[in-house]
Amino acid sequence: MSRAASVAGNGVPGLPQWRLKAMLWVAAAVALVLMGKLFYLQVLQNSFLGGKAQDAHLLERRLDPPRGAITDRNGVTLAANRSVYRLTADPSILSEEAAEDAAAALAPIVKRPVKELEDKLLGDGQWVSLATRLTPEQSQKVRDKVKDLKLRGIGLEPSHARVYPNGSLASHVLGFSNYENVGAYGIEGEYDEYLRGEPGKMAAEKDPSGNWLAIARQQIVPPKSGAEVELTIDSTVQYFAEQELKRTVTEQSAKSGTIIVMRPRTGEVLGMASYPDFKPQEFSQAKDPSVFVNPAVSLLYEPGSTFKIITMATGLAEGVITPDTRINDRGYVNVYGQTIRNWDLRPHPNESMTEVLMNSANVGASYVSNKVGKDAFYRRLRQFGFGAPTGIDLQGETEGMLTLPSDRRWSPINLYTNGYGQGIGVTPIQLITAHAAVANGGLLMRPYVVSKVVRDGKVVRENKPTVVRRVLKPAVAETLKGMMQTVVEEGEYQVARLDGYTIGGKTGTSSIPKNGGFSEYTIASFVGYSYVKDPQFIVLVKIDEPKKSKWGSEVAAPAFKNLARRLYAYLNMPPDKNTTGFRDRATAP
Repeated sequence: MSRAASVAGNGVPGLPQWRLKAMLWVAAAVALVLMGKLFYLQVLQNSFLGGKAQDAHLLERRLDPPRGAITDRNGVTLAANRSVYRLTADPSILSEEAAEDAAAALAPIVKRPVKELEDKLLGDGQWVSLATRLTPEQSQKVRDKVKDLKLRGIGLEPSHARVYPNGSLASHVLGFSNYENVGAYGIEGEYDEYLRGEPGKMAAEKDPSGNWLAIARQQIVPPKSGAEVELTIDSTVQYFAEQELKRTVTEQSAKSGTIIVMRPRTGEVLGMASYPDFKPQEFSQAKDPSVFVNPAVSLLYEPGSTFKIITMATGLAEGVITPDTRINDRGYVNVYGQTIRNWDLRPHPNESMTEVLMNSANVGASYVSNKVGKDAFYRRLRQFGFGAPTGIDLQGETEGMLTLPSDRRWSPINLYTNGYGQGIGVTPIQLITAHAAVANGGLLMRPYVVSKVVRDGKVVRENKPTVVRRVLKPAVAETLKGMMQTVVEEGEYQVARLDGYTIGGKTGTSSIPKNGGFSEYTIASFVGYSYVKDPQFIVLVKIDEPKKSKWGSEVAAPAFKNLARRLYAYLNMPPDKNTTGFRDRATAP
């Protein structure tokens, strides 16, 4: 074969044909890989990579929804929202000099320390919050300053802040919403899942300097507002209760106090006041966070003589006494090595059970609890709800303290002392709920403060009057109510009496345990309801550590009387009693 033929056959002079073919196969394979990669990137991964490229200059933020409004039973707004803004920045594009300039320019507007803003602007990351809850006026000043100084990477995000138009009114019932629009305490905390709504989303492109582009380039998914919550609270009744409570606490130089107003027939809370209170809109300024705790549902106290009504109820229900059962009260009784004395240290010979309540006799109450016996007595107390939460729809309710005979801490002396309200711990809501069961003919109702929850015009949750259980037969309840009316009208003090109206009630003066003994101060209280036959309201007044007088008859009962007088007028309750006795409301003039 000639040399020319050899070159033509091999393709490359001196290169074997198999090697040439191998090189061509390798080249073809590389080309296929490159083509496949291009197909994968340009076709299969087009959306993903396009998104990644867009993310490099896309700013996406969550839009907080406005919380649902809270109103009273008459539609009065107790909690609403206002438009505010969050000041943000992208530290990754700011030089040290630019960060210092921005901090110095913005600090006076947003009322934050310059050093605080500098530290945030010089930090890591592409997003930082510089200030929250800026008013529209502050926000406009920020925009003007950013434009004038040509500041880079500074933005404003729309948001919402909670407002409470009535200051501190019903603060313990409402709770508050924090700077992240999360509910805490009260209704804001308990109903947060309904009130908070659903967040939206805002996406906007930013230029190489980190500034948002024109509004036309933004995409917004609007947030959904939270549901509206309507309370059983009547803001006028709440105002009356708070006024009377503050006046009494101030006049008595007392430590604190609580007043609850409830409808006995339904369990609806019309007013729930505690003092000291706070302003929910200024929660961050509270010096002591314990002020946020609602004493009406969270704090225990020994009820003292107001508990004698419950003790008397157990005796009547068990059939071991009647209103006319009489005892020889010598003013003291020795049991298990201890001496129980009447508060006035006086004997009450041939004393009836009604007179036990009128005299608020500890010896008489101890007689009843002992007569009932430990098993029946504590079973009845449990039925009245003591030692367990009432189930009221507020955060932080405690179950109380009821030591049972099965507990190793229980002692036989407890049966006697519990009879007159010592050695047992209750919350104000527990005590008024139990008393309301007596007023309500023996039916124990679940207390509640929310009437309904409405979202987009539809009721998504509704609370209605709920009977927990029957604790007394109607006849027993009516007998006890008559005894309570006699206490108010013919008792030693008669300080809660109001001419023309039937009232059933009981005072209380309880000791405060301290260092194994008792404090020099007391808790003065009164529980009363009206009308007796057709109760329209029941009120608990509790004043902690009054200094001018320690007695419930001189501190709490007058407060009840003042409040009841205003409730009669506001609730349009005409007198139900004449000179010969009381009549049903339906037949009252």
